[in-house]
Amino acid sequence: MLLTHSLHLVPDDQRGPCPAMNTLANHGYIPRNGIASFEQITLALMEAFNLELHFGAGMAANNMLTRGNPFVDKVSIGGESSLVPPLPGKIDGPVTGGIAKHGRFEGDASMTRADAFIGDNRDFQDILYDLDLLQLGKFGDNSPDGDSTVFNVPTLIGIKKQNIMMDQAANPQFEFGARRMNAAYVQAAFLLNVFANGTTKQATLPIIGSFFRNQTFPPNWFRAASPVTGVINGATVSQVMAAIPLSPGRNNAQGVYVADPAPPPPWNSSFACFAYYDQAANTAGVLVNTTGILKKNVELLTGIQFQNALANPGCDQQVLPFGPAGV
Repeated sequence: MLLTHSLHLVPDDQRGPCPAMNTLANHGYIPRNGIASFEQITLALMEAFNLELHFGAGMAANNMLTRGNPFVDKVSIGGESSLVPPLPGKIDGPVTGGIAKHGRFEGDASMTRADAFIGDNRDFQDILYDLDLLQLGKFGDNSPDGDSTVFNVPTLIGIKKQNIMMDQAANPQFEFGARRMNAAYVQAAFLLNVFANGTTKQATLPIIGSFFRNQTFPPNWFRAASPVTGVINGATVSQVMAAIPLSPGRNNAQGVYVADPAPPPPWNSSFACFAYYDQAANTAGVLVNTTGILKKNVELLTGIQFQNALANPGCDQQVLPFGPAGV
């Protein structure tokens, strides 16, 4: 049974760019103030959405390492919060920022948020969702009862092509590195594998509208009947990627999209390994050279990331965070 929800937010409550996280907070699966621990997020993803443990823990680990405070085990699902202090000694800057802070994990070409360089990358944008629905109108299926339109893989492909094309043209600082490309496609695949009604296995327009517009569970909605694994969601990601032959990259000074150089072996063996390496390259390296409970927590979180990466051929060597601090 779903917990009741409340949208009566107080001024310091945090909401951000992820509809799933916002929904969890609105229904009380994680604290309603939007400040949660690694354990709370992982358990909430399992309980509310039936995400398999390692799949959910991997995403929670990314959030905590990139925009949270592993020392106190807190991360904001939105923006900066006084409840999530900077790391000891401010080794990664004066604020953590929350998962809405652009760059390390949050990024460009979102389905419902603007690029940070262009506008509001935190809050739902009606115009972007309306553009997504144009793709649903072109490619979506009809529900068996004929009362709604159903999202499918061709719809996701159309949406992501549109997101990338529009933002690459409008954003001179457009960046679609491997870590962001992977996250963008994983999030799109959620529509079919996580947001779909578990009883019908359909992601209808009212269901997706409830998650995106209202950030609440739809009426009479049930989670997936069996745990959603990274392999299950990854199969949809692979279909989307195969239809969008774009290498990870970014705009240069002339506004031309150029591919990023491949990582060194063995992380050049697959896209998933590339994304794993790219995430480490954009997570603060100062996290590694710590002591005590912070060091233990970082080792736990980076170990979870590595265990997920091991599922991909060639990703048999761990790479620890080595990115810049304070960004």
